[in-house]
Amino acid sequence: MKPLLSIITALFLMAFAAEQNDPRAKKILDDLSAKTKTYTTLVADFTITTENKKEKTSETQKGKISIKGKKYKLELQDQIIISDNATVWSVLQDSKEIQINDVGTRAKDGAITPDNIFTIYETGFKNEFVKEEMQKSGAIYQYIKLFPIDTKKRNFHTALLTIDKKKQQIVSMKVMGKDGNDITYAIKSFQTNIKLDEASFSCDPTKFPGYEVIDLR
Repeated sequence: MKPLLSIITALFLMAFAAEQNDPRAKKILDDLSAKTKTYTTLVADFTITTENKKEKTSETQKGKISIKGKKYKLELQDQIIISDNATVWSVLQDSKEIQINDVGTRAKDGAITPDNIFTIYETGFKNEFVKEEMQKSGAIYQYIKLFPIDTKKRNFHTALLTIDKKKQQIVSMKVMGKDGNDITYAIKSFQTNIKLDEASFSCDPTKFPGYEVIDLR
């Protein structure tokens, strides 16, 4: 989960330095932003693939995320991350720990986090349209590169965003890390505007008997 938290809020790019942005890319992102803002909730199944170029290894894990405004629940193979937009609970199944943090602690470094994974491109990036390509399925994918404006605040130098043109939805995002590791988030299913129980965005440690609670606030 650390790669996701250290690299997966609304959706249009900062207007400063229009000359830094590709007009075609900006139009695509503006349209994506407008569409995304119509969602009251979002539920997605995805995969995270981490590639270590130096070691020539690759690891993929499945996940599911539910989002309602700034609240989210992220379920991975070995942990669950829950936030009610004030507190973040990290349920670590391998070590049987529940770590508690303030939301602000997690948001300081401009990282990709569960609550902004679909909208991080909105601010602080230059953009470049790469290409538009027809898929075998008949879908048309648009590819846009994002470059952090303040490189010191990001631990990656480039992100490649893939968008389904007709659906105006993100298909994948590949993040190229400064450490030589690439992380790809690929969306497998995407549901919007469905009813989500508010209780799913909070964590009751008593429901995890035997877990140590570590309050880091």
